[in-house]
Amino acid sequence: MRSPSLAGCLAAAILAAAASCAGAAPAGSDETIPVWRYTVKPGDTLISIAQRYLAQAGDWPKIQKSNRIADPFRMLPGTAVRIPASMLRKEPGAARLEKISGSVRWHGGDGEWRAAAAGLRLAAGAAVETLEDSSALLVLADGSRIVVAPGSVLALDTLSVYAGGLMADTRLHLPRGQAEISANPDNLPQQNLRIRTPSAQAVVRGTRFRVEADAAASREETLAGLVGVAAAGARVAVPAGKGTLARAGEPPIAPVALLPAADVSRLPARFEYLPMRFDLPQLPGAVEWLGLIAPDRELLSILASKRTRAGQLTFADLPNGDYVLALRAVDANGLRGHDALHGFTVFARPFPPGLNAPGDGSTVRTARPRFAWGNVVDAARYRFQVSADAAFAAPLHDAVVTEESGELGADLPPGALFWRAATLTGTGEQGPWSRPAAFTYKPGPGPADLGKAALQADHERVVLNLPPPPAGMRYEAALAADKGMQPPLAQVQADEGTLELASPGSGTYYLGVRLVDTSDGTPGPMSVQRIDIPVDGRLWLLLLLPLALLL
Repeated sequence: MRSPSLAGCLAAAILAAAASCAGAAPAGSDETIPVWRYTVKPGDTLISIAQRYLAQAGDWPKIQKSNRIADPFRMLPGTAVRIPASMLRKEPGAARLEKISGSVRWHGGDGEWRAAAAGLRLAAGAAVETLEDSSALLVLADGSRIVVAPGSVLALDTLSVYAGGLMADTRLHLPRGQAEISANPDNLPQQNLRIRTPSAQAVVRGTRFRVEADAAASREETLAGLVGVAAAGARVAVPAGKGTLARAGEPPIAPVALLPAADVSRLPARFEYLPMRFDLPQLPGAVEWLGLIAPDRELLSILASKRTRAGQLTFADLPNGDYVLALRAVDANGLRGHDALHGFTVFARPFPPGLNAPGDGSTVRTARPRFAWGNVVDAARYRFQVSADAAFAAPLHDAVVTEESGELGADLPPGALFWRAATLTGTGEQGPWSRPAAFTYKPGPGPADLGKAALQADHERVVLNLPPPPAGMRYEAALAADKGMQPPLAQVQADEGTLELASPGSGTYYLGVRLVDTSDGTPGPMSVQRIDIPVDGRLWLLLLLPLALLL
């Protein structure tokens, strides 16, 4: 990867920590060579100092002159001696790729990108790129931590160690994307860290801040310490809790307070179904939201990142586990506010099957209906339950089966019911339950009461007189030459007790009668009796005795 030259930068802004490293160039200065400040100890001479730390021990007269030291052999303990880093013994340093998540790649300065792995040591000239929903954590020699956010590129321009490790000069380049820096957390002396963007440069020590770069501007948000921002001949100091925006060719805006952490107490704490949706709170001044998901509250590894101007953040997928959502409100300047951290759990695998039958809101008419659900890849078994309450506090049925269907071992009680299913792995791990499906068991019509039925039959018609059907029912009658009632020779339905069928002629036939539910057409069992229609056509009357149910 080739970094744009300083001449091609969009602006000449400089960000410098007010508590800058000892001897570092002041904010707004053109000096780019760091300076080491050595504190004289008892017994030191300028020559002994030069022999220990200078690349060329014979250069000690230059140090004497620049520091105006009268006697190089007699120096007062506690005196500060300033030595340019360019004169010190220099060793190549390295940055350690401590953590990666997602798709991260790197190159060693040759421009050939390779897949990155945790533990990799990167020398000067290397670069790291994080792709979508990926992040990288870099750790420098002084313990500085740099989290490279998703969709970013960070180049290691310089990684130099001086004076046997007593001083470090690290220069990074962020051409695009975002990085969050915890610089020199142990406050070691003589640590110099600079981060260059297309329109800004940060010189920091012992502070926490964020940098975001794009082609038009750089944004800086101070989380701890004090940062100075200079651009277009103007300079502002940005204390903790504030941020600034440096547009190309324009002075930085006056520091503005970062938006506070939002109230996330009402966000869901558990997800059993994907995708994950977080309804965003109301916060004055917020025009956009940024959500970062990490495995812990330190946010050293970003697993997913989303920005939205809508009222909801949606994340497609995560493995089962515990996570933290860092929610940041973004103001009209694009500055990101303080983190609101919300812990949540994902328990969505193995995925529950889709429920097929009975469908949600359906009515079943049989006491032992068949339950069916969709196939889940790699499922070993399934578990399904039926309950009279939506909480399944006391299931009526609970069984484990190997197929995508199951049957009951006992009749259902009439009324409103619920059922659900879950997937089991080969090791017996059960995934989340499906969302319950509600259904109603409404028993089908019983047999028609033919105990007082009267039948009249001749060669023209067959008339059956029954008591009125129960409320919500009607009668259905049929004549057939076979006791299986197929094919019917005559059929009729009636809402009253009298049913009249066309006579098929003299002979022996079968008469079937049943009740039918008028709400959905569900038929009850058919009562069938053999009858004889006389040849002479005389009318005759039969009193039907109670019939055994043949169907």
